[in-house]
Amino acid sequence: MGSIDPETVKRRLRFDYVRVKNEPGSRAVDGIIALSAHLHRPQININEVTQEAADIIQRHFRLKWVMIGIKGKTDGLFRYNVMSGMNRDIWERQRKKAYRTEDFESSCGAYKYGDISDLTRVYLQEENPLQGDEMKLVQRPALLESKRLSSNETLETDFIDTVIYGPGRDLLGWIEYSGTVANEFPQPVVIRQIEGYAAILGIAIAVHLRS
Repeated sequence: MGSIDPETVKRRLRFDYVRVKNEPGSRAVDGIIALSAHLHRPQININEVTQEAADIIQRHFRLKWVMIGIKGKTDGLFRYNVMSGMNRDIWERQRKKAYRTEDFESSCGAYKYGDISDLTRVYLQEENPLQGDEMKLVQRPALLESKRLSSNETLETDFIDTVIYGPGRDLLGWIEYSGTVANEFPQPVVIRQIEGYAAILGIAIAVHLRS
């Protein structure tokens, strides 16, 4: 048998690379590369980097909406900073909320949740019924009476939080997101990739707070 020539080897490697690059699993790499570019700039614009992160996560993973909150530079409180895919009126109400570090602790949190990982929690509609003004934060109120028919199905007010840590596991913010446009929970690999975005944002927010 004859040996394989070098050009055949190089063609195969190029072909395989292009094929994988266009697969959904490579989208997280594209997003991380885009966000990393902000870290090379002389000054980090935290609004720009968090907005790009929210847009990338919502678009690449086909989520209904994404919000990112960060720690305040002057008062140390946590507020929603940017969003992608939300109703504008609801977003204006959400961004007025303020949280303390203790609100993210299991012993003090006002909402029930389940741990998915060390960084990520899921909040389910059945365990967190809306009260009072919270009803104004629902994008599609007509769906609040829907029943969950499978473990992978999302209801209207289900959401997932992935926390953003800085040096020494100092809480710097969080990424909050819905299920997919198909009303399903994100796949485990997607949640893992979002945790990767949280790591990049942790660097950007830490630099922002120190500057």
